[in-house]
Amino acid sequence: MWPAILFVAILLVALIAYTLHGHRRHLNPSTGSKIDRTSRPNTALLLIDLQDDFTSDKAKYRYPDAAMKDGIQAINKLVETANINGSPVISIRQTFTGWYMNFLVTLLNQGRGCQKSKGLDIDTRIDGDIDHDIVKSRADAFYEPELDRVLNAHDVGKLIIVGLDGDFCVNATTKAALNRGYDVYFSDATTLAFNPQSWQKTKSRLVALGATDGIDQTSIAKSDDTPRDKSA
Repeated sequence: MWPAILFVAILLVALIAYTLHGHRRHLNPSTGSKIDRTSRPNTALLLIDLQDDFTSDKAKYRYPDAAMKDGIQAINKLVETANINGSPVISIRQTFTGWYMNFLVTLLNQGRGCQKSKGLDIDTRIDGDIDHDIVKSRADAFYEPELDRVLNAHDVGKLIIVGLDGDFCVNATTKAALNRGYDVYFSDATTLAFNPQSWQKTKSRLVALGATDGIDQTSIAKSDDTPRDKSA
C-alpha cells in the first residue's frame, strides 16, 4: 500500500512541477537581434488576443462589459487611423499547442484558445482592415518568426501594442519588443486586464524598461514605404 501511495505522491509532485515550468515557459519573453531604429521609421499596430474566446461575455473569466466596450472602441479608433496612414495592422491570435496544455485549458478555462475551439477568430467588433494575421502558441508573439519577418518587411521600428491581457500576453510581447530595441507604446484605454491593480504594477515595470504609457492618434506615424521581401 505504501509504495502505491508514494508513487502517487511522486507523480503528483512531478505533474505540479511540470505545470509550473510550462506556465513560466509560456509567459517568458524572448530575446532577439537588436534592430536599427534609424533605418526603420514606420509604425505597426499589434492587436493581441482579441479573439472571441477571450472577449466573449460568455467566457468563464470575462472582462467587465463596460471595460470591453470602451477598450474595443478605443482600439477601433487606432485601427482606423492606421488604415488611413498606411501603417500595418497585425492581429496576433493565441492557439495553445501540445496535448498537456490543451488538457489544462480544457479543464480550467472551458477550452478557450485550444486548437479545436470555435472561438479562435478575431472579435467581429474590431473594425477596419487587418493587414497580417499571425497565430502564436506562447504569450510572447515574437516566438513566432513570422512577426519578425513582417515587421522587417515594413521597416517598422515603433510598435503600438493593444489588447489583452495586460499582465500576460501584452506584458510578454512588450518586453520581447523592448529586448529587440523597438520603441513601444501602450495605454490603459486599449489594454484589458482581469486584475487592474496588478496591471498598474506591470505597467510601471514596463515603463521602467523603456515603454511609453500613452497613445494618441498622432502616435501612428504615416508609413513611407511599402512591404518588401528583404530575405534576398
